[in-house]
Amino acid sequence: MRRNKLAEDSTIDYRHFFQEMLEAIPWPLLIIDRSLSVHYYNHDAVQLLEAQEPLQHQTLDQLISDRAILELVQKSIQLGRPVEEECTREGTSTSWKVSVKPLTHAPDTIAIKQQKITPEQTYRYFSIAIEDLTELRRLERARRDFIANISHELRTPLASVRLLVETLEDALDTDPDQAQVFIEKIETEVQNLTELVSEILELSRIESGQVSMSIEPVEAEQLVREVMARMLMLAQRHRVQLRTDIEQGKTLVAADSRQILRVLVNLVHNAIKFTASDGTVVIGTRLEEGGNMQTFFVRDTGIGIPPEDLPRIFERFYKVNQARSKANYIGGPGGGSGLGLAIARHVVEAHGGRIKAESVVGQGSCFTFVLPVAFHI
Repeated sequence: MRRNKLAEDSTIDYRHFFQEMLEAIPWPLLIIDRSLSVHYYNHDAVQLLEAQEPLQHQTLDQLISDRAILELVQKSIQLGRPVEEECTREGTSTSWKVSVKPLTHAPDTIAIKQQKITPEQTYRYFSIAIEDLTELRRLERARRDFIANISHELRTPLASVRLLVETLEDALDTDPDQAQVFIEKIETEVQNLTELVSEILELSRIESGQVSMSIEPVEAEQLVREVMARMLMLAQRHRVQLRTDIEQGKTLVAADSRQILRVLVNLVHNAIKFTASDGTVVIGTRLEEGGNMQTFFVRDTGIGIPPEDLPRIFERFYKVNQARSKANYIGGPGGGSGLGLAIARHVVEAHGGRIKAESVVGQGSCFTFVLPVAFHI
């Protein structure tokens, strides 16, 4: 028989070695006895359970209150066999895969079975491994939602194009002028589809880190004034006053100017879109207290965003209830793709900044993001 040198090594502290093996396991692990008393555990288990060490001699029901998990452990103890199940923690969206396995402490399990020894005599200890699947399930839900949203966003313009083409076929010979109107509408729908696909691809590239940011020092004031120049004509067309509010504008921020301009243009376009004629949109910047971050903001006197929608407006494809649009706003049914703010959030976070929105229905909204300061002039 081949000798096990590890087992015969008298220099090894096996209790310490065993604990090190527990810590090497890449998921939370507990070892309990039949009375649910904890004997061994690793640090990942302490963190997951948000418990205070030491855990020895605490019972499992003191650490975990979920009945489904406790029943799963009891099932393994009673049956004397491994059990595994995915459990959603009570009152939360946390999802755990819990695996319970009886641990034999005699080498010859066949002999034990032949002697008809009961599980109580065979298995004194049980391992409980917990794999946190919460993030995995969230990503799966996001993928399903993403596919469903893309399908929905594509279905409407494609249906419109199909209907317009069918109508166009009838109008080509009988009403050439009306046919031209249908052609222009088809071109508009195709353009909307093209923009949607472009935004989906851009968001995918940003989220996967494939978009390289060309970070350089750029004046905060320069970014604000360039957006002002780009968006002034749109504001005038819809009789919305566009103003700037600049403080410490010479501050240099570390930014990819092209990407940040895109963020600001999107925010200003949204502000104009949901601000009534004779309303006001302000683009501004100021230095944060402490001098390490520069704030940029777009504030409007528009219709505002309901409080129940605010936490979700930076999600992909999320659109605020379109019934809020009125005749004197340019934001009507159909709106955008619902990707602009998601792209804005990813761009700002890729710069090491953060973005947020505040709003009061009927009074307006303010979108704010911060960027790191490069250095001061």
